[in-house]
Amino acid sequence: MPTITRKIELKIVKDRLTDEKERLTDEKYDQQWKYLYQINNTIYQAANRISTHCLFNDEYEMRLKLHMPRYKDIEKKLEEIEKKQKGLNTKKKASDKEERDRLLNEQRQLVDERKEIDEDVKNKKKDFLQCSKQNSTYQLVSKEFLKYIPAEILTDLNQYVQNNYNNNKREVKSGERALSTYKKGMGIPFSIKLESGLRLFIKENGIYLKWFKLNNDRKEKEILFRLEFGKDASNNRCIVERLIESDRQQKKKGEDYIANNSSIKLVKNGKNTRIFLLLSIDIPAKKQVLDKDVVLGVDLGIKCPLYLAINKNDNFKMQIGDIEHFHNQRTMFQKRFKSLQKLMCTQGGHGRKKKLEPLEKLKEKERNWVHTQNHVYSREVIKQALKQNAGTIHMESLKDFGKGKEGYVKDEYKYLLRYWSYYELQSMIAYKAKLEGIEVKYIDPAYTSQTCSYCGERGARKKQEEFVCTNPQCKRRGEKINADFNAARNIAMSKKIVER
Repeated sequence: MPTITRKIELKIVKDRLTDEKERLTDEKYDQQWKYLYQINNTIYQAANRISTHCLFNDEYEMRLKLHMPRYKDIEKKLEEIEKKQKGLNTKKKASDKEERDRLLNEQRQLVDERKEIDEDVKNKKKDFLQCSKQNSTYQLVSKEFLKYIPAEILTDLNQYVQNNYNNNKREVKSGERALSTYKKGMGIPFSIKLESGLRLFIKENGIYLKWFKLNNDRKEKEILFRLEFGKDASNNRCIVERLIESDRQQKKKGEDYIANNSSIKLVKNGKNTRIFLLLSIDIPAKKQVLDKDVVLGVDLGIKCPLYLAINKNDNFKMQIGDIEHFHNQRTMFQKRFKSLQKLMCTQGGHGRKKKLEPLEKLKEKERNWVHTQNHVYSREVIKQALKQNAGTIHMESLKDFGKGKEGYVKDEYKYLLRYWSYYELQSMIAYKAKLEGIEVKYIDPAYTSQTCSYCGERGARKKQEEFVCTNPQCKRRGEKINADFNAARNIAMSKKIVER
């Protein structure tokens, strides 16, 4: 099921509902705000503690293995066998089949022995920790933060950080990315769906959210929030009402809206602080009859952010966005940014943070512009896919996007990659496609812009916008084909599917 996140403003309810006898006093109202600040000021510290302890758990396990002589011997033998096998694959023929089988059997035995050692290491580690990995991190933070943060929130925070660490563990170990760190102001995760029901409910023409108690005293009231939808351009009220209705009727997964773990975020706005609910919901994909064999290829380009082509329709070609519009907007933002920097350099005295506020606001405005453009472009891609009855979308894998053979970013891509978020654009296309029941696949982008999409042979790209096929047997030989269209058509026809 596709997952969407909706940002909805919350207000603490001061005037109680009709079934409540007492109005919330100013003292209790202030106490609730202090309680929220207390959680907000400590939740990121607990998250960082969990994250570093996850790394410690893995490193401790590896250290145990390295201190076992038999484990070292197994690792060396496996490396030797792997080298021999590489030699056998290239040099020796069928006469060495018996030797190869013997080596493979030895390798299997060594792998089995290593599994036994791994199991032994896990048992020793469990004896040391006296619990599982996930439980050990919870016990660690609960001793320090339970007096500031409710146990339910710590449980959800522990699960959230653990999942994030496990998803990025491979890249962290290989050095491709750093260990995730959490900053003050992060969302406060909590389970919006309880065993007894949903925390959201409708009453007196309003939608409310019951949150956690102020302390362990059962007599203390929960914090009660009212959801403020404002102009509601995103139709959030309808989505929340449908979520509540689905929970009442207890519909099955895949049939209607289902609540996921969500979070509350405190955002400072000048002297005031606003509270937002980041509501995560699984929604059913639309049941549409689309042809899975019709593939829409999406090419990420320099002259235009997106170019579209269909694998079964040579006449369909579409450009989305252009470099001129992008360049003009970026130039405008840069001029304003530089003028503000010069203005601040002439001002003396203290208050660096206050002086940098205009620059931060301008950066946020620029970021919002890119985000909006990505929404517009991704919406147009899905619109064209539905119009062409395409049940599949092919996009390029962004790994090493814009880089040359030596691994450095090419000069023509530096400006664009610095200011444009292609990963965000692809993510928007992917989740919007999922809502419509369209399958998204990622393909190997190698040579898509240098290969003719009609004959499959290499061609010449004399200019950025022109491609010419040099194959004498090709029906389009010598013709000037739009290079972005040719690349998009190659992407649509590609069979080299890769994991993102």
